[in-house]
Amino acid sequence: MLRFVALVWLVACGGGDPVAADAPVGMRPDAPPSQCQAVGSVGQFYRRTPNPRLVSGTHMYSDHTVDIAITDPDLRWDDASSTWQLYYHGPNALNYQSPITPMIRHAASPDLATWTIDDAPALVAASDADAWDHMTTETPSVAYNPDAANPERRYLMMYSGANAMFGTAGFPAYAIGAAFSADGKTFTRIAASDSPHGLEGQVLTAADAYFNMTGVVADPEVVYLNGKYHLWFSSYACVGPCTSASAYGVAHATSTDGVHWQVAEAPVRSLLQMAAVPTSGGGQPSVIYDSIHCRWEMWLRADAAHEADNQPIVFNNMVGVWHATSLDGVTWSVQYSGTRDLAWNSTTPDDGEHLGLLTGADVAVKGNSRYMVYSGFDDQNVPTGFVLFDRSQQGYESGVITLNVAARDAVD
Repeated sequence: MLRFVALVWLVACGGGDPVAADAPVGMRPDAPPSQCQAVGSVGQFYRRTPNPRLVSGTHMYSDHTVDIAITDPDLRWDDASSTWQLYYHGPNALNYQSPITPMIRHAASPDLATWTIDDAPALVAASDADAWDHMTTETPSVAYNPDAANPERRYLMMYSGANAMFGTAGFPAYAIGAAFSADGKTFTRIAASDSPHGLEGQVLTAADAYFNMTGVVADPEVVYLNGKYHLWFSSYACVGPCTSASAYGVAHATSTDGVHWQVAEAPVRSLLQMAAVPTSGGGQPSVIYDSIHCRWEMWLRADAAHEADNQPIVFNNMVGVWHATSLDGVTWSVQYSGTRDLAWNSTTPDDGEHLGLLTGADVAVKGNSRYMVYSGFDDQNVPTGFVLFDRSQQGYESGVITLNVAARDAVD
């Protein structure tokens, strides 16, 4: 998560939306395009009830550990198995006061309500203390490639990793890695010999996106379409002592193998809030390809400074997510003067986000329906010992990170 606050784990220790109950659910976001249909009327996102769907600290694994948090969700519908596939950053520990192991988890569900979480993690932070992704391994995004010649590479996971802080900026020195899987459950980093940088897993750095500048790249979002991988990611670059950003926003790259990437634009100017200001971009992109209407859709965070200060918890907050569309995945249309597709809702105490929203949300497509998963801060059903940073007291209060679901134009 590329966020402009210190990334320290907690143990270091608008308006009311209509809701609709879920029913059982069955187009891959990375499916090839069909004959294009005209875009009809599009509805609004609404929270699905009941929220939250998952609560950190409540699922115990066979080694007696729990997820300390549930962040950076990535969702996709798999019509081969008729299940939803979920990946998320689930830092793992025996309890809230114990040492944490950053890792990525996988879970499956037939209906976005009942989840089966794999006991084995999908990917764990590198054990080598000198590895570039030892300090953190997070923000997964997974694409399925039905055309892969090597069955061990049918699933590609892109993720963020770091092993140091980026100067005095207050966030880790992120780069982006790649790992493959045959079953979509457990992933293996690419070998150092395959890496463009000679480091196991690492495939993309800020130096690849920005020449003659330093910076970070994070929050990858990958889509496979017609023999090519498309990658969108958060990016930050600066010069000299790096006391302020020279560029900040969502960047775009493409690849034929998921390992060697060609950066197309960084940042993407059509996604900036002010086209002439390269630091006016957003981050945490979520992208789908709509094969029915032959267009791309993106959701991203682009909050103004202090815009989320009314949320009780202060930890990488976001106000909500904006919606952008594109016919080619290159040039985008977004109306920042309008309203967000989802914004923080504090009106009900049992919707999984009573205390605020954690930055980052992910949208999956199924037919004409859109399903969004996002993390919230909540004060209900808090596991023993779990706390969150309190904004008003600058201390701690009882709280927990949750996973929630919203939908648009859902018919199931």
